[in-house]
Amino acid sequence: MTNKKKSNCGRPAGRIKTAKIEISIEPAVKDEFMTLLRNQGKTASVEIGLWIRDYIKNNKLEEEE
Repeated sequence: MTNKKKSNCGRPAGRIKTAKIEISIEPAVKDEFMTLLRNQGKTASVEIGLWIRDYIKNNKLEEEE
């Protein structure tokens, strides 16, 4: 039996990771981004996933108008 500490970061409950998106950015930009996220107790995967979902939601609304 493992003793895993529950964390406030990670994949949202009920969501299964099935695909990946790869981006290319400058190493300094990535380092600063990762540092900021780490300081806030967040992960890049979760934050970018939320941004993508917001983008989809916002653009669907624009298309329906």
